[in-house]
Amino acid sequence: MIGNWFFRVWKKQRFKALIVGTLSYLLILATLLTIQTLVPQRAGVLPLVSIFAPYLFIPLVIVVPFLFWRFTMVLRIVFVSGIVLLCLWFPPRMGGGNAQESASGQKITALTWNYRGRNKRDGYLRQIINETSPDIIALQEADWTGIDVATDLLQAYPYHLYRPNDVPPGEAVLSKYPIVDHGSVQAADGSRAVWDIPRVLWVRLDLGHGRTMMVVNAHPISAVNTVYGCTYCPQRRDNQVLALHQFLQPMLAHGEHLLLLGDMNLTDREPAYHDLSAGLIDSQLQAGGGSGQSWGINYFNRVWTLFRIDYMFVSSNVTPLKLDTNCVARGSQHCILIGQFSV
Repeated sequence: MIGNWFFRVWKKQRFKALIVGTLSYLLILATLLTIQTLVPQRAGVLPLVSIFAPYLFIPLVIVVPFLFWRFTMVLRIVFVSGIVLLCLWFPPRMGGGNAQESASGQKITALTWNYRGRNKRDGYLRQIINETSPDIIALQEADWTGIDVATDLLQAYPYHLYRPNDVPPGEAVLSKYPIVDHGSVQAADGSRAVWDIPRVLWVRLDLGHGRTMMVVNAHPISAVNTVYGCTYCPQRRDNQVLALHQFLQPMLAHGEHLLLLGDMNLTDREPAYHDLSAGLIDSQLQAGGGSGQSWGINYFNRVWTLFRIDYMFVSSNVTPLKLDTNCVARGSQHCILIGQFSV
């Protein structure tokens, strides 16, 4: 009976080829996403489908003008099914807001930004520092010569590491709290099997009252165009993420206050994200405002950013109070993350 009803309806439908094409596209997309969810792959087509999946639903827009024609009920059902599929796979995730702003403890504000120092700046960094007055600043791809002449900045942040001999290339940490120890993460034997160059700068800060905090500024290698002849090859990046994860484990086991931040060069839809975040709190999910997406096309970032690849993670004994993702165009493709924490 249902079959006869559908057959009668189908005979009247316009744009049958469009219906079949749209339905086939959605079935293929759903199948690929299901496989990637059940059997996660780190390289190849499936992870790329997962990374770009929200944008792979954009072709549904083509169908919209046809929905207003008569005898397009089946097309409307297929279109609505696509929207439902999108919402099920990628429900709106706007962070936890500032729900814990009243938490007790010492308040600390941190800023992280992939500065991309080779671009023109016009005082953007100084401007955002003056506006937010963070206690800790972590930069990636920084222009150390520019920092070197910013004497007012260095006076405001008397504890700093940014010169090439002291830090991994392009990384910098500036702090209002004393730096009692610091170092970088690299292979014990000096090999480059995992770390092509040093990419992790850590500092231990004296917060006063007998408390310290480990701040880890990380910038793993990109998975895009870093291997000759391969557009997307995440193996080395994933190995660096695993090495970073292993480096953090003794600190977590000893109950250190830990803040991991930086440009991680991975989205939260890749398996490596789970390696990185294991045992840590993603501050965006706990206390973030908006979607947290932090990378895109410079001048369009304020309207729409493409991916979330910049993060602030903390240990369980640090409470995220607030995390803002500031995407005003400042010469970098990356947005600025500003987080407040209670220790």
